[in-house]
Formats: sequence, C-alpha cells, structure tokens
Amino acid sequence: MPTPGVYICIRRTLDWHDEAASAASLRPDFRPKVEVWNAILDPPYHLFRHRLKQIAQANLARVENAIRAPLEEIPRGAVVIPVDDDDWLAPELADRLAEQYDPAASGYLWIRDVVEPPVRLRTRAWYWLWSWKASTCATNNYAISNRPELAELVYHHSGAGRYFDANRTRIKRMPQTLSIQNRNLSSQTAMAWRRPSLTRDELVESLQRYRTLYSSRELPAELGWARPCMARMDELMKQVRVK
Repeated sequence: MPTPGVYICIRRTLDWHDEAASAASLRPDFRPKVEVWNAILDPPYHLFRHRLKQIAQANLARVENAIRAPLEEIPRGAVVIPVDDDDWLAPELADRLAEQYDPAASGYLWIRDVVEPPVRLRTRAWYWLWSWKASTCATNNYAISNRPELAELVYHHSGAGRYFDANRTRIKRMPQTLSIQNRNLSSQTAMAWRRPSLTRDELVESLQRYRTLYSSRELPAELGWARPCMARMDELMKQVRVK
C-alpha cells in the first residue's frame, strides 16, 4: 500500500543566528555553561550552533522523497520522522519507510549510530549505566503515524520509547542503520551534563577530543552518506579557537 507521505519534523529549535533570542531561550541551568564557552572559545556558542544546524539542514535536504514541515502542517496519517536540529539522516530513509508502510502500524524503528569521542575512563561506569537505561527511541531513530493521540511522541523521544515498548506489535522494526546522532562539543552531554558548572580546562580538553574525533573517525561503507557531514564538522572544529 502506498504511503500517504513521509515528513521530517524538526523539534523545537532556536534562531541560533540571533544571539539575543537564542540566549533568552536557554534553560537557566545551562546558561552559565554557555557563558563559560563564550569567555573561552570563538566562535560564540550561538554561532557554533548555527553552523551545526546548517550542516544538518544540508543533510536533511538530501533525504529523497521526504518533505520538511512543522507538525501542524503535516497531513493526518502521514509518516513523521522527528529530529533535533543537529541530527543526520540517511538519504534513503523515506524510501525505506515507504517500503515498510503499514496503515495499521503506529511507529517505525531503525538503528542509529552515534558520533562522539571514546568514553573516558573516569566516566565509563556512569556512561554504561546511563546507556543501559536509555530509551528505545533516541532523538532520530524512529517515525510515527501522524495521529492526534501520538503527537506528543514527536517532541519527546523518551515518551516515544515507553510507547514503543508497550505497543511492540504495532511497531515495525527496520534492521538498517539509517541515522546518526551527532553528539558534538556543544551538546548538553558534552558540557558537564548533570553538573552545575563547567571549567575552562574541561572545555579545552573536550575541544581537543572533538577535533580528533572528526578528523580521524572512519565511517563504514553503509554510513558513507554521512562523510560530507563529517568533513564539514572537521572544518568547523578547526575554526574553533581558544581565546
């Protein structure tokens, strides 16, 4: 049966190019960390995030037979792929979803890769505990049927994970790796996650680790579509300087 359409929906995002607007929209507990970034690194946080979004938008534009639209403009019954504004998708993802389309299905789940530096020894135990508890749905490895009762699953991947776990017979699983989560230098997980402050030394050390990541990681053949994204990230990291 033909799909009623595949749409990419970017979750709530900021106008990162507008420094005042983006700063006003930051969570209060995260704002001090951004202030540390701006005191130590150039470009400032908001322009770095703006570049990340540009890289992701160029990638999303290459997803064949998918339409980018806010949720309120997506027709009922269409297949919705929720993403963050720095996520990357395989160009064939929409075609894969169309092949698997089932009007009785509530959702679709596929494999995602994660681009991030190796976990440091001092945080490894915490990381594996967090990974073990992680949601079935991450930021960019699922799609849902656009129905009013499922709308919140677009915005909250942890809630989507709970729904997928509770409704396994209504979920279609796809065995391919069709997305990448780019856990970058500006990610909350990279900036002293779950801690109230971030030091200069921590940020500078993290910068070096991310520079090494994008310049040296070899993607497997099945993720060859993401090599342009990696190259642009490598270029961006080389432009970041310590004041």
